[in-house]
Amino acid sequence: MEDLTITQFGAPDAPYCQQETAKVTIIPAPLEYSVCYMKGTEHGPQAILNASSQMELYDEELDCCPIEIGVYTCPVLDYNGMDHAAALKATGDTVREVLKRGQVPLILGGEHSLSAPVIAAVHEQYPDLTVVHIDAHGDLRDEFEGTPLSHASIERRVVDMGIPLLEIGIRSFSPEEAAFMKTQPNVAIVWAYKMAKGLATIPWERLGKHTYVTIDLDAFDPGEMPAVGTPEPGGLSWYQVLDLFREICHRTMIVGMDVVELCPMPGQERADFLAAKLVYKMIGYRWCDR
Repeated sequence: MEDLTITQFGAPDAPYCQQETAKVTIIPAPLEYSVCYMKGTEHGPQAILNASSQMELYDEELDCCPIEIGVYTCPVLDYNGMDHAAALKATGDTVREVLKRGQVPLILGGEHSLSAPVIAAVHEQYPDLTVVHIDAHGDLRDEFEGTPLSHASIERRVVDMGIPLLEIGIRSFSPEEAAFMKTQPNVAIVWAYKMAKGLATIPWERLGKHTYVTIDLDAFDPGEMPAVGTPEPGGLSWYQVLDLFREICHRTMIVGMDVVELCPMPGQERADFLAAKLVYKMIGYRWCDR
């Protein structure tokens, strides 16, 4: 099989991938510093880019080609020689440059800890920001394995910033997180088991005018998305996640987003393709479904 190294999401023809005219800039961020189970998320961004070259670019649901809104993919971030803190800072600085151009950043991970500096950068521009976190895990620990920069602490850092947080699809939670969440009126959680039983009510009223959406791919049921570092049974389906994202787009303006924690595995290329198609659907809902 041909060894692909795709540099532009969707492998589009000009002018759809020009930096100057793009509405969204994709940032491949192969961050992997605090992974605690299966490693490999540093290969996730390139796997998504490679799989994206095999997508059909017409969206039958939206009756359009979302790529035509202008999708620029910046060079893969190089963390060589950086410690975790420096890599996070470099990621946030890249996002600030995207925001200065008036574009929406869409980050491909990499481990979930990259979301904290990205959200901080977006929050600087949009002080009324809300964060929607679609994930299997709460990620509300103050620190994990000795570091507050851990992927398991990303949403605790969001709470520290004073940003309202809505978590959806959660089904793995520590006692520490449970105790913390009960003291935080700005944190709302929609549990996966309630969604599965049709008992969940999503408090959409918590969304403000501007929203950042972070999707950890282990939010999906591992039967649909096997290539993640920390799979949890009983997750969301493809159409559930699409419906959630589309509803968010209808209720608020998404000003930043990420898809993280793909851990490419031999023989599971379907997972790479799911991640790429998810990113493309997110672009379509954000810009072509108004």
